Amino acid sequence: MSTMTRLILGVLTVVAFGTTHATAQSTQDSILTALKTIDPEILQYFPRWKICEPDLQVQITQTFALMGFRKENLDAKNIVVTSAPVKVGEIDPEFELILIECGSERMVASEIASNMKKLSFRIADPKRPYCYVEIPPSQPPSSPQIDAIIDFNQPTNVRHAFTLSAFEQTLKVGNTGFWIKSAIGTDRVGYTYWESGEGHVVLQRPLYENLDPEHRRAIPYLINAHLGVGYRVTGGLEGQNRLLDFVTPRKLNTGYGGKFVGGLDFYMPFHAPLGFSINMELPLQRINNSVEIDPKTYHQLTIAETRNLSNHPYPFEPNSTVALMRSTGQATVFYNWWLNPKNPENFIRADVGMSYAETREAALFVDSAAGGRAFLAMDVAGLRTWRPQTALDWIYVKVEYRNQNSFPFGVSLQYSNQILLSRVYLPLLGDWLYVEGRFSTPVRGAYPFEIRNFFMISPVLRFNF
Repeated sequence: MSTMTRLILGVLTVVAFGTTHATAQSTQDSILTALKTIDPEILQYFPRWKICEPDLQVQITQTFALMGFRKENLDAKNIVVTSAPVKVGEIDPEFELILIECGSERMVASEIASNMKKLSFRIADPKRPYCYVEIPPSQPPSSPQIDAIIDFNQPTNVRHAFTLSAFEQTLKVGNTGFWIKSAIGTDRVGYTYWESGEGHVVLQRPLYENLDPEHRRAIPYLINAHLGVGYRVTGGLEGQNRLLDFVTPRKLNTGYGGKFVGGLDFYMPFHAPLGFSINMELPLQRINNSVEIDPKTYHQLTIAETRNLSNHPYPFEPNSTVALMRSTGQATVFYNWWLNPKNPENFIRADVGMSYAETREAALFVDSAAGGRAFLAMDVAGLRTWRPQTALDWIYVKVEYRNQNSFPFGVSLQYSNQILLSRVYLPLLGDWLYVEGRFSTPVRGAYPFEIRNFFMISPVLRFNF
């Protein structure tokens, strides 16, 4: 535990124990308010345990029911007690109860003192003479102590945030609402990690503040615009000295000159969880035969004998062809749904709309008379273009589920460009080290530049403060 954490815990302990009984309830309620917003790295040191004593489970559940809490939300098998921090080194600490959860309902300190005074003495007994299961500090707190968020990699309930993985890196710039994001791959059209042969760096900028107190914490802004650039990824080819040899080599390329990346997310003012999203990625430079390239950085497709590419203005034949991903874009309607807004452990997001992806074939020429100068050309008859042809090519659907209880995890499934892309992440250590895996596969016949089953796994570091 860091010195700063010990200091904060010490202050909280003094606040919890150094006041008179008359002000204890007010102090405890203040702690509860802080409990919902302070860093989980500090919160995890609050004593917490589950009650497994049958008669105590029944009495607590009955008390909740008698006090008017909804019976369908109560769960006698899921009762969690949270206490104020105890004094360091105390052998038999006197627990000060600040929260009791029964299913998805909960009582704060003042309610506990008013409604279950006799029970609270038994629950807070230093020796805890009943069946209980300690919740270790390594487990993140339950949802009443966590705010609702929409994006695992971009939490809105912290001032600063940083996420690092092989897939992407995100940085929240203080309390400004600005995010900087760097990612490899074009997940929106089904090509993850280096499958697409391109990466992106974007800045997300808030444009319109959300004044609705019900959803403001999870959705602080109703309009978020993102603007950035796309760039070529030159690695990931077969035969290269790749760091990740277990990952399938890529077959798709992105052209030189970079891309314009832009779009926005618009949340409805009358109901913030509902909205629509627009995203587009457009090449900034045409393929020009005057631009020299390094053919070793492109995956090359073999020219089949049945294809005649001799109709062109050049004095020599092409060596091969390359597949270049060009324009892509999406327009979707989305909905963010917490199964129980008061207890936001279970989150579902659904996106439905249209997706566009265009890949063009270019001929690769090597001019031996000019010292082996290589260039790409598209003014060759017989080159192929892959773009949406049927309704299934246009459909975009994505469903994401996240659980942020004591064992937080998330899973998503996307259908776009007739490619299924799935993503799963699981915790390894606390709330700062996760492991994430992504898998993609075309549900139609694979194009020459596509990988039938692409899988990639990476650790994920998360630092929030």
